[in-house]
Amino acid sequence: MKTSTSFARPLLAGAALLLALPTIAQGPAPVVLTADTAPAGVRPALTREEAALADPMREALRTLPQAKKKFLAGLPSGDQFLLSVRVIATDTSFRQASARVLGWHGNTVQALLLPPADAAVKAEPTPVSFPETAVVDWTLLRASGREEGNYVGRYIDTSKQMESLPFR
Repeated sequence: MKTSTSFARPLLAGAALLLALPTIAQGPAPVVLTADTAPAGVRPALTREEAALADPMREALRTLPQAKKKFLAGLPSGDQFLLSVRVIATDTSFRQASARVLGWHGNTVQALLLPPADAAVKAEPTPVSFPETAVVDWTLLRASGREEGNYVGRYIDTSKQMESLPFR
């Protein structure tokens, strides 16, 4: 009997470790930022970005209620509703992230936070729930490839293109 127990313990320990690896690899759950919940170290960067993106963010938030109504009415098969939010990256920085909306109850959004497109390691989307006040931008991506919204995203893309133009 002693032999079978000593044999089973390493197997159980190994199985427990293998089951825990996906959780360890994922790290801590992402924290979606709002102006009210941003840590003090992140607030200066948040304020700078909000000032730089004030006009496209204002338009995105002005049109968000109509976009929310489209989502709640039901989207055709293949269409996706994405929200841009900010996620804490370090103690003093954040990154913008896309979240595919699964549900919207009152002012609370349930979504899958998509991994960064340039991530070195492919990761699975992470389930998150956040208040509507965390939304920075929205995109309604049609199955045909056409998109609505994406005010902040298009502004950032255009700014990058303008910065890369050579001076004459």
